Amino acid sequence: MSVRLLAPLLVLALAAPAAAAADDGPPEEIQEGLPAPAFSLRTLNPEASGETWIALDRFAGEEPEDPASRLVVLSFFASWCEPCKRELPFLVQLDRMYRERGLRVLGVSIDREDAGIEATRRMIAAAKVTYPVLSDRFNFLARRYLGELAPLPSVFVVRRDGTIARIERGYARDASQFLLGEVQAALGIAPARR
Repeated sequence: MSVRLLAPLLVLALAAPAAAAADDGPPEEIQEGLPAPAFSLRTLNPEASGETWIALDRFAGEEPEDPASRLVVLSFFASWCEPCKRELPFLVQLDRMYRERGLRVLGVSIDREDAGIEATRRMIAAAKVTYPVLSDRFNFLARRYLGELAPLPSVFVVRRDGTIARIERGYARDASQFLLGEVQAALGIAPARR
C-alpha cells in the first residue's frame, strides 16, 4: 500500500478516539471536593527535579506511587506573567519547608513558543527550583483545569486521595496569604505564633 493511501487511513484512525471521546458527554468539572483530572507531562527541569515525566497519580489518587506524598500544590504559570514570577520564590520556599512532611509542589508552564519555554527554563534555574516544572506547551491541561481564559497564576491544592481541596484561579492577592495556611492545615501542622 502506498503512503498516499495510508495517510487518510492514519488520519481516520487518529480522529476516531477523539470523536468517541466527544460523545461521552461534557468535559470533567473542576471544583473543590471533586477528583483532580489525571495527567502526565514532561518536565522542563529534569536535572534539578530528578524526573523527566510526572503523572499526578504518582502523588495523589487511589494508590499513589509515592508513599510519603500527602498533598499536591499544582501551580499554573507562564514566563510572561509578573504575578507568577512573584509567586515562584514562595513556592520554592514552601517546597523546601514541607517536602519532608509530604508536600509535593508541581509547576505547570503554559508557555507555547520556544522563546517562552526557554525563558521559563532560565527563570526556574535562577530561582533554584527543585520541584518538577512541567511543560503544557499545547495547553491541553490548562484548558482542562483553567478553561479557555486561563487566568494566571492559578493554584490547585490536591489531597492525597486525589480530590481538590482548594482552587485559586487568577488570584489577585499574594499566594503566601492563603497557601501557607492551606498547606499547614492539610498537613496537620500548627501555624507558627507571632
